[in-house]
Amino acid sequence: MKRNAIKLISAAVFALFFSVTFTACGNDPVTPPNPIKEKGHEDPTKMVIELYECHMHADWNKIDVEGGAHQDPETKAKYLKKVQEIAFENKEGKGWGYADGSQKSFFVRQSAEYHTGSNFTPAPVYLLFIKYYDKKGQLMNNQFIEGGQDRLHQHYFTISNATELMTGAPLADGTQTTNYIDYKYTDTTPWDKTHHSGEAEITGRSNPIGLKGAMRFLKNRVKFDLRIQLWHAFKGKKDPAASDFDPFYKRSAYSQAFGTSDINVTVPIVVYASREEYIDGLESSTDVSKVPENSYDAAGNALIQAIMKAFNLTWTEALTDYQKFIWDDSDGESGHVWL
Repeated sequence: MKRNAIKLISAAVFALFFSVTFTACGNDPVTPPNPIKEKGHEDPTKMVIELYECHMHADWNKIDVEGGAHQDPETKAKYLKKVQEIAFENKEGKGWGYADGSQKSFFVRQSAEYHTGSNFTPAPVYLLFIKYYDKKGQLMNNQFIEGGQDRLHQHYFTISNATELMTGAPLADGTQTTNYIDYKYTDTTPWDKTHHSGEAEITGRSNPIGLKGAMRFLKNRVKFDLRIQLWHAFKGKKDPAASDFDPFYKRSAYSQAFGTSDINVTVPIVVYASREEYIDGLESSTDVSKVPENSYDAAGNALIQAIMKAFNLTWTEALTDYQKFIWDDSDGESGHVWL
């Protein structure tokens, strides 16, 4: 009896061992996760790009740590807007394109170089905020931040097809991004709070993502395409062999080899004027309907002609809008957007 029990126990142990061994050795090899299909976040269906013309309360060269950009208040001008927005949607069967009713280009002014004491305070500068939405219409920027996703994502900004505004002639340096724009990453931690409120730190220098950023436009009377690309680096966006993160305009070979594009859109930019330009003799009380075309000095005429070209306006329409833009009596510190 005892001998039979021992045999039964031995048989059971052998069967269990055989089963475990067969299971461990007989299964197909484990398939590694596909980083393109399993990115750890949803794919956005809508992208909104907000652009705010601003002035500086701190040094531009420290904006990615200290902030200081403050929105200029909007005016009553119809075309020369200080707050602009472009929206893209991923439409089924068509891919990414402008959302219905969206503005199609950004119209901006060349930044002039000023100093306040020892601080470099150029004007205007532009805050550029990017918002992503899921298929339910819910804001999903957090998905590019939480769970370590912030260490995998970075927006890149490059220009192409630069031409002269007035003639359309291509420019020889038309693909040299840093000749046309300067950009600083000004992302905050937490991502949905502001440094100005005291609720967040600006971490654009230590962790560049580009959901929030600041841009200067460096050339006047030009048009170009601004390519905005959100890159997903599977192994991390910082090249382990590099001392710093990629610059805003150039992805490293490491990121290129081990990553993919989550978003890739192109935004036309029109730089129609410089901050330094003005029209001598144009007052708030001027009846612009009685001002003949090209009746100002050469600089004033050139400015209005550029606005006419940029927005496809008549002389009177352009002059009327510029008058409303420049002779605005709003409190210059009343803008509601800060970093």
